Amino acid sequence: MRKTKGRQKIKMVKIEKEKNLQVTFCKRKNGLFKKANELCTLCNARVAIILFSPSGKIFSFGHTKVETIIDRFEN
Repeated sequence: MRKTKGRQKIKMVKIEKEKNLQVTFCKRKNGLFKKANELCTLCNARVAIILFSPSGKIFSFGHTKVETIIDRFEN
């Protein structure tokens, strides 16, 4: 019989504090890019991700290049 409930679900609500929002975005971005890289490595997949941060900065991940993958997608 289990004594603990395991991992609890966290309610998804918008983060109001600017500093917390930036920290969370950075951590989630890094995690997303890491998972995309693992998918590329394990499955030989081509992945492109383009993110716009809450402050307006653009971040991208592409394996091999974002531009190459976007061109293939459009054609």
